[in-house]
Amino acid sequence: MAAARVLKRFVRLVRSRSAVLAAFVLALALPIPTAAQDEDTLLKSSAGSYRGRVVDAQTRQPIPDAVVVILWQRLDDQVEGVRRLVTAQETFTDSKGEFIHDVRAVEAKLPARTLAPRILMFRPGYTPVPDRPQVRPPGAPAARFAGPGATVTMTAVADYEDRSEAFNTFIAMLSAAQLFPGTQLPDTAELLRFELQSLGARPSQPVDPRGGR
Repeated sequence: MAAARVLKRFVRLVRSRSAVLAAFVLALALPIPTAAQDEDTLLKSSAGSYRGRVVDAQTRQPIPDAVVVILWQRLDDQVEGVRRLVTAQETFTDSKGEFIHDVRAVEAKLPARTLAPRILMFRPGYTPVPDRPQVRPPGAPAARFAGPGATVTMTAVADYEDRSEAFNTFIAMLSAAQLFPGTQLPDTAELLRFELQSLGARPSQPVDPRGGR
């Protein structure tokens, strides 16, 4: 696919974390189909925590070391329909594929007109969550992970073009959220840098399932 060919040329230039920022510019120019978009919902009260479990879609085995990003946006006070990033935080799934975001301190300080949070997940060698670019608003609703949480699946991708598309999909959603991992999500930036280097240096080799962590 065209997106993978462009990415293949680009990743040869990757040498440092700063290259992750350049990936946003690339992702915005790539023709990636988007998923049906959700409606905005204002945050009414704090959930306390968001938790879940990530498993392989085929084997149902837990997926460790997947990054889980939760983000909050607010409606612009002057421009109708425009969302502005408020804050975000990152965590990783453990050996059981489980994660938890304790958001009590964050949601206690959010400004008025803050929207309900959204969630994104990524791990090298798998499709992200959501698995197609959900950009308006970005990511999946975090509400399903409130309370006891939920289980989600990721599909393994070994083909170079499929891995490239998975990477581009995740980058497109981060970009739509105005998130720049190099400065806001340092661990996510390291994971993305690892995947860029893997795709550029060894396009025919399998990805380290631990994502270099």
